[in-house]
Amino acid sequence: MSNDSKRRKPTGRTGPIKMGPDGVSRQLVQFPKTKAEIELFIAKGFCAGNSGMKPQIKRYGRFTELQPQRENSLDFQVETQMGPRWLELAEFAPLEKFDGRYENVSGQWQMEEMGRLFLGLIQKKNEKNYGKGVILVIYKTHETLFVPPPVIRSVNAQLANLQPTFEAIYFLSPHDQEAASAWEVWPGDPNDKGPIVHGGNLQVGFGDSIE
Repeated sequence: MSNDSKRRKPTGRTGPIKMGPDGVSRQLVQFPKTKAEIELFIAKGFCAGNSGMKPQIKRYGRFTELQPQRENSLDFQVETQMGPRWLELAEFAPLEKFDGRYENVSGQWQMEEMGRLFLGLIQKKNEKNYGKGVILVIYKTHETLFVPPPVIRSVNAQLANLQPTFEAIYFLSPHDQEAASAWEVWPGDPNDKGPIVHGGNLQVGFGDSIE
């Protein structure tokens, strides 16, 4: 493992909302410290599929035998019911627009801008031409970087022209290494008839209103 994988990697602040006898609360995700540990944490959450939204399980059946790969290659190899596949991870964190700090990312977004940044990340990864059987998993570690389904559907429509080299693309919102919510960005569920938005404003995240 290289020093790059061992270095400390900053993360944001996120966590699922839970209902209980004492009201509404949020359990913040406790991310590991290093790049390699965070990527393994995310990959395990994706492969576990123990959430109410499991498009990856619907498509691939199951994920087992997760194996980290060497630095400067694809991130993981994993067995599925469709055979072996590769996982490539990417965090959606366009922090260059926010002075490099998660806390500067406002929850007020223009949907068009968010979609453009999200699509740009996919295009950047797509340019690497990884080859057959690669699944791209895009994840967030900060609540105000959550990409809502209407924006994902808009990006899916634009990807039809790009025709990504990836077999499938998912967006992941982690809860812990045993659970995560996932949305299929590509090729997408043909039965998903939800709204597609290209413009307008939206509020993402809860700030300090829920603890």
